[in-house]
Amino acid sequence: TVLSIWLLALCLNLTAQENSPYSRYGLGDLVPQGNIITRAMGGVSAPYFDYQSVNFLNPATYSKLRVTTFDLGFEVDNRTIREPNNPGKFSSRSANISYVQLGIPIMPKRNWGINFGLRPVTRINYKVQSNTRITDIDSAASLFEGSGGSYEVFAGTGIAFGNLSIGFNIGYLFGTKDYSSRKILLNDTVAYYKANYQTKSTFGGLALSGGAQYSVALAKTTFLRLAATAQLKKTFNANRDRKVETFDYDINGGTFTIDSAFSETDAKGELTYPGSYSFGFLIDKENEWGFGAEFSGANWDQYRFFGEADMMRNSWQAKVGGHWTPDMLRGKSYWSRITYRAGVFYGKENIKADGDLNIFGFTGGAAFPVRRNVYTNQYTVINTAIEFGQRGNNNNLIRENFFRVSVGFSLSDLWFVKRKYN
Repeated sequence: TVLSIWLLALCLNLTAQENSPYSRYGLGDLVPQGNIITRAMGGVSAPYFDYQSVNFLNPATYSKLRVTTFDLGFEVDNRTIREPNNPGKFSSRSANISYVQLGIPIMPKRNWGINFGLRPVTRINYKVQSNTRITDIDSAASLFEGSGGSYEVFAGTGIAFGNLSIGFNIGYLFGTKDYSSRKILLNDTVAYYKANYQTKSTFGGLALSGGAQYSVALAKTTFLRLAATAQLKKTFNANRDRKVETFDYDINGGTFTIDSAFSETDAKGELTYPGSYSFGFLIDKENEWGFGAEFSGANWDQYRFFGEADMMRNSWQAKVGGHWTPDMLRGKSYWSRITYRAGVFYGKENIKADGDLNIFGFTGGAAFPVRRNVYTNQYTVINTAIEFGQRGNNNNLIRENFFRVSVGFSLSDLWFVKRKYN
C-alpha cells in the first residue's frame, strides 16, 4: 500500500541516526530476525505458528494461514557504546521498518498458503574519529564512515501433509556498501594534503530458504511441534568503485577533490553469502500457553566479497521463550484475552575483529486483540516486543548495550469465502 511504502521510506531515512562501529564488518549488523511475536519470545521462531500471523522465518507455517493477513512491523532501537576503561559513553537512536508482508491462505481446507514480503537484512551505519600522535609531524586525525545495508523482497509458499508441513521462500537480496577513511595530518608549519580512501559497492542476487514443521499430539489440545529451517549458501553479483584522492573542505563543510591518486570504476566481482540453519521445539496448549527452545547458526566463515574474507566467524544463538493467555475463549475481561510473552537468548556474533563477541538479551511483549467486526470478518491484533541486552564485554574494546521497542500490526480478513446466500 501507499502508506506502507511511505512509512518504509521514512524509516530508512531515520537509520542515519544509528552508529554502530561493529557494522563495519561483512555486510553490516544483522537486523533482528523474525516477526514481533517471536522476537518477544527470545527469538524462538522455527517451531512457532499462529493462524493469524505470518512467520516468514519458517515458510512451512504458511500452510497454517486461515485468514488473509497484512503484517507490518516497526521498531525503535537505542544503543549505548562504552569502552571498558572509559567512563564516557555514546548513545544513538534509530527508527526502522522491520518488515512488510501479506499472507494469503490459498486453500485453507488443504493447508496451502502463500506469502509476499519485504524486509531489511543488514544495516551499515558508523562514524568513528581517531586522534593519534605522529613523530616529527605532530598529530593526525582519522575519520571512518560507513553506510548502506541489504534488503530482501521475497515470496514463499507452504503446504501440509497430515502432521508434516513444508515450505520455501525465494527472494531477491540486494544492497550497498559505502566505506570511506579520511586522514588529516596536523602540523603548525607544514600544510599537508588531506587524504580520502573510499569504496562504494552494490550487490544482488536470488536467495532460497526452506523449512519444515511436524506436530505430535500429546493430548487433545496439547501438541509438541518440531521444526527446522535452512538457507542455502549463495553467490551474488557485485560491482565496486574505488578511489584514493586528496581533498579539502569548503566553507559549508562539504568536500571537494584536489587530485586523484587512484580510481577504479564498475569493477565486477562476487559476494558469497553464507548458509544458515535453525532447529527447535515448542510444546503448545492451544489458546492457553506454549514453551519452546531453538538453536540457530550461520557459517559466516564462508563470507567473501571480491575474494576477501573480512574479519568474520561462524555465529550461533540459543533461545528459550514462551507465551501465556489467561482465558482466550471464556474470559469476560479484556485483559484475560491478552497474550503475554517472554524469553531470553545468548550466543556468539559473526565478528572476530576483537576476539569473541558475545551477545545476550531478555525479551518480553504482549498481543492486544482489537474487537472483531462480525459483519466483515475482519480481525486486528497489535503485537508488542521489548528487547534489551548487550554485545561484547570487558574483554572487548567496545561494548554495546541495546534497548529495542517493537510494534507489529496484523490486519486480517477472510478472503475467497463462497457466498451461501445471494
